[in-house]
Amino acid sequence: MTRDSWKASRRAAIQGLALACVSLTVAAVMPASAKPMSVVRSFPMVNQIMEGRATSFSIRFDGPVAHGSARLTLVTPEGSRSLRARLGGEPNTLFIAVGDLRPGNYELRWQVRAMDGQRSDGVIPFSVSAR
Repeated sequence: MTRDSWKASRRAAIQGLALACVSLTVAAVMPASAKPMSVVRSFPMVNQIMEGRATSFSIRFDGPVAHGSARLTLVTPEGSRSLRARLGGEPNTLFIAVGDLRPGNYELRWQVRAMDGQRSDGVIPFSVSAR
């Protein structure tokens, strides 16, 4: 083996070792469940047409969420308003008090943090019919 080929082999081995170390570090830092939270069930459901007497909404996820850090926004025909999830509910479900809604198209925008720190967000569009 010549001196140049020995250097090239050594350089390739060091680069391979460095790549393996980076891969192991990323695998150790990334949680095994690094997938976004998914909505399992919601009320209202996506594109549901409902009566305006809805006094609460619920969003059930496929894992526990941090209720206190959940961000919820109701986009109404008149504008938008922030909502608060009820604390102390089921670990994987957000319950939200809303009150009466006028006829029109709405969006319930949500952002949650899973217990492993992973953030997820989404939108639930729905409509309220005239009575």
